[in-house]
Amino acid sequence: MPSKKKSPPSPAAESFEEAADELEEIIKILEQEPTSLAKLLDDFERGQDLLSFCQNSLKSARKRLDIVEAKFQANSLSDESEDSSSEDEPSNDDDVRLL
Repeated sequence: MPSKKKSPPSPAAESFEEAADELEEIIKILEQEPTSLAKLLDDFERGQDLLSFCQNSLKSARKRLDIVEAKFQANSLSDESEDSSSEDEPSNDDDVRLL
C-alpha cells in the first residue's frame, strides 16, 4: 500500500488579518462536531500554525512600536535641551524696550 505523502506546509498566511480570519473560521469548525479525527487534527494543527504566526506578527509590531517610541522620545529630549539652551543665550531684543 503506497504511503500518503504529506504536502509541504503552506505558509501560515499573507498577513495578520488573513491569519486571524482563518483562525476564527477554524475555531467555528472545531466548535462544531468534527467530521473525522484526521480532519480535526489537521484543523487543530493549522490553527496552531496560524496562532503562532499571529503571535510573531504582534511581537514584531511591538518591537517596531518600541523603536518608533524611543526615536520620538529621543527627539523630544533633544528639542527640550535646544529650547533650554536658547533661553540661556542673550537675546537681541534687549535694544527694543517698551515704556
